[in-house]
Amino acid sequence: MANPLRILAPCIDWTRAAGGVRKLYRHVDVLNAAGIEAIVMHQQPGFRCTWFENQTRVSSYEQVGTPRQGDIFLVPEVLAWQFVTLWPGFPKVIFSQNAYQTFSWKQDEHTVSPYTHPEFKAVIVVSEDSRAYLQYTYPTLKNIHRIRYGIDPTVFFFDANKKRQIAYMPRKLEQDARQVLAVLKYKGLLNNWDIVKIEDKTESETARILRETAIFLSLSTQEGWGLPPMEAMACGCVTIGYDGRGGAEFFKPPHATPIDFQNIPAFAAAVEQAIHDIDSNPQPVWERTRQSAHFIAENYSPQIEAADIVATWTRILESI
Repeated sequence: MANPLRILAPCIDWTRAAGGVRKLYRHVDVLNAAGIEAIVMHQQPGFRCTWFENQTRVSSYEQVGTPRQGDIFLVPEVLAWQFVTLWPGFPKVIFSQNAYQTFSWKQDEHTVSPYTHPEFKAVIVVSEDSRAYLQYTYPTLKNIHRIRYGIDPTVFFFDANKKRQIAYMPRKLEQDARQVLAVLKYKGLLNNWDIVKIEDKTESETARILRETAIFLSLSTQEGWGLPPMEAMACGCVTIGYDGRGGAEFFKPPHATPIDFQNIPAFAAAVEQAIHDIDSNPQPVWERTRQSAHFIAENYSPQIEAADIVATWTRILESI
């Protein structure tokens, strides 16, 4: 009897918060719940991400051992170039959570692109922007599938008890946030406002901060999607800043205020307007952010995400 189908998902052993890693875990959880065996493979035996709650099935390269007939590799885009030469003969699917990283991890010795290699049977993306990027770069790429992210409403949800608090995540473009806040401070607009940098926090700690935050500064750069502003909107923050291109599908009025990339005066002016609105008549502001939270919950639920993942793999398996 042939060995049953098994999805092996290599994952970097990152100890810091990374939305792409969390979503790879989620992908594996959904597959297992649907009756498709799937395993996250870390480099270090016994390693598991602990900055978010999970009971995901994890293992390691060493523990999995030699792949068996029926195995398919689900490879993050950051590892795809390496897998051109790893485990030849086994089908592979690229999970491109950020098309802008397609070439970032390319090794000089790898001249054959995984996106055109015959062992790579499909690509999964998380936005139409990423789909367009890959279809332009690889015009012959046909087996490309889009899934939608979901936000856990038991973790990220609206809370009307907002503090006079502005939050941002400094991992990217912190200098932009510093400039915006410096301008506002110079203009005397940050009196009695607290500034919170969200870093080195667990998922639950991040969600708690966002639920009590009034204004969130989005510093997305070139993203496949952009989970931080999405989570901020789900928590009812006034969300202002950069959509990161991939996030343009959801980061739009009236639910968010997009700013042209690195237009610091416009960024500061939008935050100033939000502060003025909150100070002068906060009730309409929180009604709008409540609607924004509902928009995220309605269009990007865990159920939608799971349905997309299962439907995508059904199509992929039919094509292999």
